[in-house]
Amino acid sequence: MSKFLQAVQNLPERVKSDWTEKDLNTWGLREIKLRSYQLAGVKWLSEGMGILEGCILGDEMGLGKTCQTISLLAYARGFLGMDGPFLVVSPLTVLENWKQELERFCPSLSVVCYTGNKEERAELQREINSKQFHVLLTTYELCLRDAQWLKRRNWKILVVDEAHRLKNQASKLHETLSEFSVDFRLLLTGTPIQNNLQEIYSLLTFIQPSLFPHDATEEFVSSYADVQTEDTLVKELHKVLQPFLLRRVKDEVEKKLPQKKELVVYHGMTALQKKHYKSILMKDTAAFEAHGKTRALHNILMELRKCVNHPYLIRGVEPYPYVVGEHVVEASGKLSLLDHMLAYLLEGGHRVLLFSQFTLMLDYLQEYAELRGYGYERLDGSVRGEERNLAIKNFKTKDTFIFLLSTKAGGVGLNLTAADTVIFVDSDFNPQNDLQAEARAHRIGQERAVKVIRLLGKDTVEEIIYSRAMSKLQLTNTVIEEGRFSLLENPKTASSAPELRDILTFGVDKLLSTETSSVQNVDLKLILGSSKDGCWLMDEEPVIPVEDDEEKAGPSHMYEFEGKDYSKTPSAKDREVLTCLFEEELALKMDLVNDGRTLRSKTGVGHYPLATPSRKRTLTESQMEERRLKKEESIAKKAKIQEEKKRQREEEIYKNKMARWDLCGYKSLCLSSTDSEGEDVDEDGENSSVNSTDSEDTEIHYVIGDVTHPQTPRMDAIIVHCVDDSGRWGKGGLFTALEVRSDEAKKQYELAGNMEDLDIGHVLLFPIEDKQPTLNGRDHLALIVAQKRDKSNNVSGIQLTALEKGLKKIYRAAKKLKASVHLPRIGHSTKGFNWYGTERLIRKHLAHRGIPTFVYYYKQTPSQSTVEASSSQASTSLYYWRSHSPCDSAMESPQSSISSPQGKGAPGLPDFMNGVHVYFHNIGDTDKKTLARYLIAYPLIFVTHIVAEVESPNQIQELRHFNTQYPQAAVVRRKWLESCYANQRIVNSFKYNHKLK
Repeated sequence: MSKFLQAVQNLPERVKSDWTEKDLNTWGLREIKLRSYQLAGVKWLSEGMGILEGCILGDEMGLGKTCQTISLLAYARGFLGMDGPFLVVSPLTVLENWKQELERFCPSLSVVCYTGNKEERAELQREINSKQFHVLLTTYELCLRDAQWLKRRNWKILVVDEAHRLKNQASKLHETLSEFSVDFRLLLTGTPIQNNLQEIYSLLTFIQPSLFPHDATEEFVSSYADVQTEDTLVKELHKVLQPFLLRRVKDEVEKKLPQKKELVVYHGMTALQKKHYKSILMKDTAAFEAHGKTRALHNILMELRKCVNHPYLIRGVEPYPYVVGEHVVEASGKLSLLDHMLAYLLEGGHRVLLFSQFTLMLDYLQEYAELRGYGYERLDGSVRGEERNLAIKNFKTKDTFIFLLSTKAGGVGLNLTAADTVIFVDSDFNPQNDLQAEARAHRIGQERAVKVIRLLGKDTVEEIIYSRAMSKLQLTNTVIEEGRFSLLENPKTASSAPELRDILTFGVDKLLSTETSSVQNVDLKLILGSSKDGCWLMDEEPVIPVEDDEEKAGPSHMYEFEGKDYSKTPSAKDREVLTCLFEEELALKMDLVNDGRTLRSKTGVGHYPLATPSRKRTLTESQMEERRLKKEESIAKKAKIQEEKKRQREEEIYKNKMARWDLCGYKSLCLSSTDSEGEDVDEDGENSSVNSTDSEDTEIHYVIGDVTHPQTPRMDAIIVHCVDDSGRWGKGGLFTALEVRSDEAKKQYELAGNMEDLDIGHVLLFPIEDKQPTLNGRDHLALIVAQKRDKSNNVSGIQLTALEKGLKKIYRAAKKLKASVHLPRIGHSTKGFNWYGTERLIRKHLAHRGIPTFVYYYKQTPSQSTVEASSSQASTSLYYWRSHSPCDSAMESPQSSISSPQGKGAPGLPDFMNGVHVYFHNIGDTDKKTLARYLIAYPLIFVTHIVAEVESPNQIQELRHFNTQYPQAAVVRRKWLESCYANQRIVNSFKYNHKLK
């Protein structure tokens, strides 16, 4: 008997709970009827709270772990008298779902969602410290970032959702959460073990460190190393786990859940895919040798997986110029099959969850959906916050056909029962991840039968990856459902070099026996089965055609159902053919070295004489060294050839572009790079004055106003705006403001986009004519291409290197035109953007080099006269003010003479701040909202106080400029307002004034 079992046997016995679901309703549970196994689960957890430090609720995905947890919190507050605080940690994808279900099922629990940027979280911390709450919701990442603040509280219950994130006790998350002061820890996971005993011990040491200390991992693993072969160890391990782990599966407890069928559909490969599949294998033949590096084999495997999905995922294969069309479908056997399949599913009234491991594959699937006109939503790791929640909501409420999801980001915690069909475009090494993903549709709340379809490339690495994953899953399921856990040697991806070589070798014989496409049409009704009124008919078993001779049948689409033996290994022919391919590749390299002696066979791979170990002759050391040198020489020669081809390809692309420009009569407005190169040599000499502030003429001038109307009468001006490389003109903010002034900005930018003239670092410079003529000097617009937009429509942050290139070019243009330069506070509203780094670049390349430089802070115009109007009207200037200067605004205290749009004053608002007109500067949105609680937002020309925070000497300079705009205003710290509110009167501002001299 191990010491672990002895310790468990010394635990107090559980006291059976005698309360009922009616009691839970009394304690605050609403709008939910617990199933019998769910009620039993809540009781099991409540019993554990009395004797244990923590438990693991390991129910299969989709059985309601969330509602059981909420019920436990209701029990803890209602029966045990715990007012919290309770901490719930979950992935960001399901945080909103937790909030909604807590508010719906237990509204008596007050919930705080702890998210946001650093400034917003700091404000939340102040609010949380001053008020009572029951549940705090947050993410793993924020637990790591703000651990010191979270550690200050004693949490009554800590809930960790998707707790398999804690399977590595050496991880930072495990270490950090273990340091929290917690009375009871509850872990929620549908996959309590995925690979080995170390993982389950990591969970045990987190919930019960007194019985499972951190330093006893090896002892635990060695104690149960033979669990798969010795029945006595199986029973003992079961006894050790039983008090801490509760797991139920759908087949046992959820009899009313609609049926689920899993189907594997094989597809062929196009000629293009076969060509690149072979090229990838031949690219690094040294990796297959005995001393080959595992990392190199992993790289080859990743490239092969991409090739099986779509050849365009391989760098350099996508045609140029790229235009979405039928070629996207025709190039991939997988997408060709999926194209027919989705048309069949749409006709049958089904809705689909489409999973892939690769976000780039999702990009092509998104383009394909647009090509076919299919309605879709998308969720992957790049989709954030409100967009994520909106996508989920739209799929649930609207008649959207496809939901594109990455297996990692979309595979946990989501409820997507609006879909009845799940398609895996590719498979994970870890089958538990795919199980998590398919449970998004097959779960409580699903009213239709669910069909899970997996697409596999026949005779490719996909087939053997899936075969091994199924073998692993079968073994895990065999032991886990009996309370046992398997000690699997394999991690979630193949790690050993021999195993990787087996995977890469699999199927080569059949796949590369011909170079022609093996994609064929299939009878989808025969394979997928029938449906009626949008529901799968599960009673009808699809007919499985019998192949008399599989070898003669040739490549074709095949399918299998769960229950079939999936175990596969590469055949002797696979190994022989791969050896032949390597020797053929070596012959090609030798041919290059020997200037044209052709050793390569003209026949296909299938007719190449198979090499055997007996035919290989032993080489002397000198011969091996000679071969190595020749190999290196041929590789270098090949690299040189590739480099030359790349140069020629780039030249060809450039020539094609120039020909297109000539044909369209297009003339680029981009400033030439040579325009700035001549001045770079002077920068070192001029940089000595960069930090000087003696001359007002070489400093940035800070202006309150509209940057689209420069305040330099009778002088040429250059207005600067940062754009992305898409050529799609934006809406709102400065985009709309420029469009209001002139049509030229949008016209020239979109034209440059159509002509592919928007490379990162480019600057478009052109004059803009007002729709109404003015007497001022001529204004020019400089558009710096400083952001990238990807195929998913995600825009990067402003790249400072591109911005610096652009400012150098603008310096030359401004010097030539004798013009001033006018900029908004670039990137000010962008999370994490380095404004002061940008300010240094502006000062370095413009102001300190003698260019009159103005940075604008936007102020509302008198036409936006009320809070209500400003929040409800999407006016151009207001949007720009919010976007580019969110920390600057004018606020006024309530006065009897000022009325709301309804003609009434602000009812109930204290008037002790009457007559105070405040201008906020460098105050965060959240702080500003708090400070303005006794002020009404009215745009004012007359300002009595400038409330500002100063973090650097540069900001003192800004305040001096603002003080010249409002010379009668007192420039004070935020503490002045706080003091006024505390005393309920206007206090003397003398001791709160900023020192500007």
